Amino acid sequence: MKIQGDRPSGVQDAGQTQQVEKAAQQRAQQSRGGVDAGDRVEVSADARLLGKAVDAAAKAPEIRQDVVERAKAKLAAGEIGNDPGRLADRLIDSVLSK
Repeated sequence: MKIQGDRPSGVQDAGQTQQVEKAAQQRAQQSRGGVDAGDRVEVSADARLLGKAVDAAAKAPEIRQDVVERAKAKLAAGEIGNDPGRLADRLIDSVLSK
């Protein structure tokens, strides 16, 4: 390294370096329309729909009392639960269709 005067060669003035960096930041900000937006995330329509579905499921009651009451009434009336062979067939069909 060669020293001439009061500074070694190849070393820039700190003030000049800051000016260059500031000018680069200004150019970058102008290219973005004058707004320094920082990081940005865009969520797809499918992800927004999934988020809404998850929120709706979280807000829904765990037990649908109206459905439970209807099933109890049908069981008491003998409308369901009296044909175990049919139930077995439906369970097997349900598993095979997956």
